[in-house]
Amino acid sequence: MEVIGFAGTAKNTGKTTTLVEVIKYFAEKHNRLFITGIGYDGEDFDNLTGLPKPRVFVPEGAIVASALPLLKASDAGFADLKDTGVRCALGRIFTGTATSPGRVVLAGPASTRDLASVLAFAPEDSVVLLDGAFSRISPMAIADCLILATGAARSRDSHRIAREINAMDRIMGLPVIELLPGADEGSGDGLLQVSGGLFLPGQGQELAWRLNGSVKLQTAHVTGIVNPEVFLEALEEMNLNEHREVSVVFDHPIMLLLSGDLLRWEEVFSIIPEVGLTVGVRATTTLLGITINPYTPTESGAGKYIATYVPPETFLGDITRLTKIRCTDIMLEGPGKLHSWLERLLN
Repeated sequence: MEVIGFAGTAKNTGKTTTLVEVIKYFAEKHNRLFITGIGYDGEDFDNLTGLPKPRVFVPEGAIVASALPLLKASDAGFADLKDTGVRCALGRIFTGTATSPGRVVLAGPASTRDLASVLAFAPEDSVVLLDGAFSRISPMAIADCLILATGAARSRDSHRIAREINAMDRIMGLPVIELLPGADEGSGDGLLQVSGGLFLPGQGQELAWRLNGSVKLQTAHVTGIVNPEVFLEALEEMNLNEHREVSVVFDHPIMLLLSGDLLRWEEVFSIIPEVGLTVGVRATTTLLGITINPYTPTESGAGKYIATYVPPETFLGDITRLTKIRCTDIMLEGPGKLHSWLERLLN
């Protein structure tokens, strides 16, 4: 079972368009599909701008997990309905096998534990497609790989978008560092366990002081969300001996994406070598690539919006030139590059 997650850095960045193209690709390859989401998505119209949004089309034979009322309201037919035992805001989540193609609204679990329970209903030989959003990306840590969508709806400044992509690439590329099972600060193995993340002011300073205060501590394992501002607090307070190797290990890179300004990570990564620190994660998810969307809704007055676009060729060209990770605009370039990412994944 391969789990592929999809998330957009903002509304209207083309995440659903990317998901629909990937569904089409696997359907044509006759792969068995299991499709679900995190939270709620799939509206006909954007709830802020009122502009039309793409819907999730599912092919015949795909298994979909969503709130039961939404499966019943879909213009796709569903059979073999099974209760997952998990609830979401719109009711109990059921799985069903599509007996005919059609549109469906996805409303899935909001927590990692509930998502794991739903994915237990996915056949072992299936490709799981997990629809999400950047604001609720935490359960995506379950995914084997991730495709992110960004674009002009996030920022019309292509250079800023490129810098954010580079920051996300650095975060998702952090090395995996294994910890000894059951290790803790008092066991003599030099491991400091820090719960609660680095999210609130003062938590970074406390981490630095604890590492500075004991030469025996070689590794700090931090669980929870990490704000770059608070991590900077820790780095600025650290006073490590140049002959001492110290590592800070987070649970997953997604915990670093959940909070704060992405561009602040540029400063974090510039300071880490100066401090002499190694930073890694216990587990990771592969970032397959980034889809770029030049579309941005523009207010036309009195709360009304119209669809506008930045110049697609220039926007994509700037981003591609300033980043190393794979990027594509599937509307401008066609889906070929996106398909190549998926082929590389499954071969």
